[in-house]
Amino acid sequence: MAVLLPSVAIGIIFYFVMRWAFRADSSERKAHAASDDDARQWYEKIKSREGSGEIFLPREDSDS
Repeated sequence: MAVLLPSVAIGIIFYFVMRWAFRADSSERKAHAASDDDARQWYEKIKSREGSGEIFLPREDSDS
């Protein structure tokens, strides 16, 4: 039993470290997807308000 205990302990530690890494990765992917969705909704709102042309070009003001 004493021979297997260090290997089992290392295996358990490895399991928890890998589980933590995969959960962190999936959480990061969810946050990134939510951010992309928010940006897409913002862009569509601006696009519908400003028209379908190039909305991020500098405007030509009549005061210039």
